[in-house]
Amino acid sequence: MDDFVINVEIAGRPYPIRLDRGDSREESLFRQAAKRVQQNVLQYRQYFAKSVEERDLLAMIAIQLAYEATVLEEKNDTKPFIQKVQKLTGIMEEYLQAN
Repeated sequence: MDDFVINVEIAGRPYPIRLDRGDSREESLFRQAAKRVQQNVLQYRQYFAKSVEERDLLAMIAIQLAYEATVLEEKNDTKPFIQKVQKLTGIMEEYLQAN
């Protein structure tokens, strides 16, 4: 596997991320994700000032981002559509075989 490491900074700390060199979009997506987390850190810090510890901020951000990902997954769930198409295909096949 041909991979490389990028460093992203979140809450003032660098984090190494190992990426597959073959995926050209992966680095950009990780950097965008890290930027989004960093923006959330700044927003939460501003809102809570110093009353909340850094790890608690990160936990709140993780929950928020996981929630947003779950909502998107639910919106993009194609299973009901696929099931409906399969059902209609079955009906059409039965009709064509009968006629």
